[in-house]
Amino acid sequence: MGQEYLEMVQDGVVAAQYIHGWQIGPEDAVLLAPAYTFLMNNRPVDYQFWLDIGSRGWFERLEQPLTHPYVLSRQWPQNTPWTDVEEYETSQETLYRLTLGLLRRCRQKVFLGLCELNEQGNDQKGPLLKAIQRVLRSGPPSLLTEEDLDDARA
Repeated sequence: MGQEYLEMVQDGVVAAQYIHGWQIGPEDAVLLAPAYTFLMNNRPVDYQFWLDIGSRGWFERLEQPLTHPYVLSRQWPQNTPWTDVEEYETSQETLYRLTLGLLRRCRQKVFLGLCELNEQGNDQKGPLLKAIQRVLRSGPPSLLTEEDLDDARA
């Protein structure tokens, strides 16, 4: 199977990003990647830029009924329906793990980018944005500088 995959990459049938993606780049390089791709690199950085933190895309998984990762797993009880409750709880846990993984790979500072409106022109107030706002409101003053609070209010 591995040999066939390599041949397909060499023939241009399959993208080669997974082969070259694991090579370590220079220390002073800038990596632009979606959150999960960055986590797969497992490389700490000094700064991270999280874009569009109000989007529900940080929270919702792609709708893939034919390849549902939980219902089709061996651990899921047979004939048990997947409900909105499981979807919400799983999304909460996934968002927690994603943000924790990102934060653990950042040595100095995370910059947050916010788009107030989504593609349809509606307000965006997704779960990640709400969680960050709660932390900024309730966090100990020793962790937050006045500049951080001013940035959060803006």
